[in-house]
Amino acid sequence: MKTATVRQLRNQYREVIGWVEAGEQVKISKRGKIIARLVPEKAKPKKVDWTKSAALTMDRSDWPKLSAKQTKAFWDDFRGES
Repeated sequence: MKTATVRQLRNQYREVIGWVEAGEQVKISKRGKIIARLVPEKAKPKKVDWTKSAALTMDRSDWPKLSAKQTKAFWDDFRGES
């Protein structure tokens, strides 16, 4: 949560409102005491660019291919069902 003074809110209104639009809650202080809080009406979900994800860009061509039986054994072991 960010904090802004009344003066900052007055003089840098666009910047402070930008914080709120980005989903931040902003405490407003006057003479060192918090007097108000600006809260976004509805938080926007942050968009993730999955195309740059390390998992998608990883080269898996040399990884071994598992058969259906090996895959089932893996999951059974993972779940503790073996």
